[in-house]
Amino acid sequence: MRRNAAAPRLGFGARRGAIGVMALLVTVGVTAGACSSSNTAATTTTVNAATAEQDIAAAYCTVFNFQDKTVATKIAVIQNGATITGSFSDALNSSLSSAATGSKIDTTDLLTSAQCTTQKLPSPCAKITYDLLGAGGSSLLAAQTGYAVDVNGKWLVAHLTICTLLGLFYNAEGKAGSPPGC
Repeated sequence: MRRNAAAPRLGFGARRGAIGVMALLVTVGVTAGACSSSNTAATTTTVNAATAEQDIAAAYCTVFNFQDKTVATKIAVIQNGATITGSFSDALNSSLSSAATGSKIDTTDLLTSAQCTTQKLPSPCAKITYDLLGAGGSSLLAAQTGYAVDVNGKWLVAHLTICTLLGLFYNAEGKAGSPPGC
């Protein structure tokens, strides 16, 4: 292969730095293209950050689109969803839920195994900052913190996240205690 005489010759350290910069640019390009409305800080190597971000956003949108009253579809994308079917059905059929039309993921941070353990979540997991959306895309609840977990290769909304929101529903309805299944 012939080299261009005008091209500078890079030493090993400079080549390694250039390769690192190129890898960073490719990673940023893939992440930005995956979901333009969020940021990813991948801290685990066992998960594809770009697809994780898309899958998590899809799960959150499925759960929080309360215009669609299909409980089974929502329970299917919630970790241990079957344990909260009754509580979730009650909340979904309440007049309070009629305003929510979906969610917008602000950030997705893949956590290390130790961080997942600290949150009492299986690994891999992710910390999510999201907005619950109302009509026209307006925020009903902005900058909420939730979690997602990967169960057998499928990203699900964490049980902890749903139980926190069901607790808010219970309080708003004047009910005491924790929602069944939480």
